[in-house]
Amino acid sequence: MTDEFLTKGLQNDRYLKALRLADQFEDEIEAVLFELDQRMVDVQPGLFDLNTSADFKTNRTTSSALTTHRINHSMTGPMAPESDQTQKLNVHLYWMPPTEYNRTDIDGALRAFGYKIKYADEDVDGRVAEQTRTGDWPLETSSNPYDSNIAFYKHVSSVAEMEETADVLVKHFREFGDAYAVHSEEKS
Repeated sequence: MTDEFLTKGLQNDRYLKALRLADQFEDEIEAVLFELDQRMVDVQPGLFDLNTSADFKTNRTTSSALTTHRINHSMTGPMAPESDQTQKLNVHLYWMPPTEYNRTDIDGALRAFGYKIKYADEDVDGRVAEQTRTGDWPLETSSNPYDSNIAFYKHVSSVAEMEETADVLVKHFREFGDAYAVHSEEKS
């Protein structure tokens, strides 16, 4: 670090402006993720207790990601399976080293915009991932560094790509979300 670097940060409040810019970016990402979460809840309402809300978290310092923005929404609705761990819909924008997702085609950070079902049955996850790969979905699948569940995502570089990907993620969850459900005959 040099005196010149510190001086530039002090001049014209550049450091404060950078902090405000980061906060504004995180607020905007939070809004996008909450909208995506709500759309996904709307297409699989039986998996969610509509009286619960999701929680948002940004983590700038993680052990395996560059930074993460995510929402976890507990799946405690009438069709949600009962288990030791409550399944959670996790919608996210993960900034990852491309090697974590085996993406040698990405130069710079992988911006994985997607979802996963935390604490899902691994066999169910595997079946959904296989159907995603063979079903011509424009999504990538990957294990992730946080747990054993599979992430369904797309690398994004613009708001337009995020909007397009959000539409695909909602359609994907509409198609496959009930694979994570307990069907009424199983609940009896």
